[in-house]
Amino acid sequence: MILIMRRSYRLCRLAIHTVWGLIQAGILFGFYTPAVRDHIISRWSAKLLKILGIRAVIGAPPEFTHGALLVANHISWLDVFVILATRRVHFVSKHEVRSWPLMGWLAERAGTLFIQRARKADTARVNQEMHALLQNGAWVALFPEGTSTDGRKLLRFLPSLFQPAVTENLPVVPACLQYQTPEGNYTDAAAYADDISFGKSLWRIVGEKEIVARLTFAAPLRDTNRRALADAAYREIATCLGFALTDNPPESPGGPPTVAR
Repeated sequence: MILIMRRSYRLCRLAIHTVWGLIQAGILFGFYTPAVRDHIISRWSAKLLKILGIRAVIGAPPEFTHGALLVANHISWLDVFVILATRRVHFVSKHEVRSWPLMGWLAERAGTLFIQRARKADTARVNQEMHALLQNGAWVALFPEGTSTDGRKLLRFLPSLFQPAVTENLPVVPACLQYQTPEGNYTDAAAYADDISFGKSLWRIVGEKEIVARLTFAAPLRDTNRRALADAAYREIATCLGFALTDNPPESPGGPPTVAR
């Protein structure tokens, strides 16, 4: 009975919160300044986590007066909101996310860059969009594994979308994501990997009493070679996660880095 009540309460609050997000994005965004809009996006994301029973434990991100590329390991669709609750970024996402009911439209309104993974030429277009954002002082975020995992492994990072940071000589900020029980143990309750549907993932999350989302930032990186930069970011995040470093990490399934598998 308690589990049913918990799920029902959270899903009702989520529905209301989503409608409010649609109103803000569809109507009110036009009246906000960019700074206010960024604040609204971060605040909405933080409240979403609380509604779902996610307690975010977030380290302080480095501060720059210029743009930066944030890269993180990818476990859940919640990753996006954990990062957005920390600071405003523009995510790179697979094109299919745009067709998701409600969330796809919200992602577009929030400034997400969509990429068609089946078209290699589309990487060049997205790189140009990333260049423009970085030059204007914005942060761009991506998940360079190219897919999500259950959090117990880290796939080799794909380097293609590291190029804008190399070209602009801007820092890459590695970020380490972990989902734990309140006692600090590993949990796969938030994992959005393999064949699980979004509905099943959400149902599982709202049934948990509490999930702790930890976001830790490593020192910024710079390099003149995108492969070297991707490998350095991989080592930083693997170390943060407590994984043994290897010369042959598991390969990503292919395609450019994206969000939410």
